[in-house]
Amino acid sequence: MAERVMADGRHLARLLALNPTFPADLAARLAGHEDPQVRLALSARPELTEAQRAAIDWTVAPEDRLDVLKWVWRSREDKDVLRRCAHSAHTWLRRTAALCEVLPEDWVQLLAEDEVFAVRLLLAEWHPTAPPELLYDLYLHGTRRAVGMLVARPGFPSAGLAARCAGAEDPRERALALRDPAASPSLVERLSRDTDAGVRRVAAHDPRLPVVRLGELLDDREVGSAAAATPSLPVTEMWALLDRAGVPELPADR
Repeated sequence: MAERVMADGRHLARLLALNPTFPADLAARLAGHEDPQVRLALSARPELTEAQRAAIDWTVAPEDRLDVLKWVWRSREDKDVLRRCAHSAHTWLRRTAALCEVLPEDWVQLLAEDEVFAVRLLLAEWHPTAPPELLYDLYLHGTRRAVGMLVARPGFPSAGLAARCAGAEDPRERALALRDPAASPSLVERLSRDTDAGVRRVAAHDPRLPVVRLGELLDDREVGSAAAATPSLPVTEMWALLDRAGVPELPADR
C-alpha cells in the first residue's frame, strides 16, 4: 500500500513523509523527490539526525505558512524532544518549539534571539514568558500585521516607557509612552497635541488627560470620536454632544 501511495502523486507523498509511523526506509526514498514540499516534509521527520536533515534539499521562505509538527506537539512535555527542536538547525522544528508553553526559560531566550523572524514572532505570540524586549522590538520593527497585537500581551513592557518613548521619531513608539503608569498628566496632555493623529487618539483615551483638554479634543476631526468615547468625559459634555447631534431626549417615564 505504501508503495502505491508513494507513486500516486506529490500530495500523498507529502502526507506520507509527515506521518511519523511511515517506515523510515521507505521515507528515505523521498529524499530526491522533485516536489520541494515533499522534501521539506521529509526533512522534518522525528527519527532524522541533524546531519541527515542537512543532507536533504529543503527550504523555508520567510512568508511560508507551516503547520505545527504533530510529533513535536504530542511530545511537548518531553524536554529531550524540546531541546532537540529548540537547538535544531531546521526552521520548522524551531518554529514548532516556539509554540510550546512549557519550553524552559533558557530555551525561550535562545529562540528569542533566533535569526528567523517567524520563530521570534511565534514565541512572542504564544509563550507566556516571552522576553518583554522581544515584544517591544517586534511591535515596532516587525513586518507583519500580527505584530500589532503584541502590545496586548501580558509581558509587553510598560514601566519606563514614558522616558524611553515620549521623544521618539516614530509615532507608534511615542504612543507607547502612554502605557507607562508613571506618565504624568502633563506628558499625556503634551502627547494629546502630537502631530500624529494616532498618538492623539491614544492620549484621548487616557484617564490622566486633563478634562479641559479632553473637551478640546472633541473638536478634533481625527480624534473627536475617541474623545467622545472616553469614560472620563463629563456627563454635561455628553449631553451637549447629543444635543448638537439633534438626538431627542427620552421622556422621563422611560
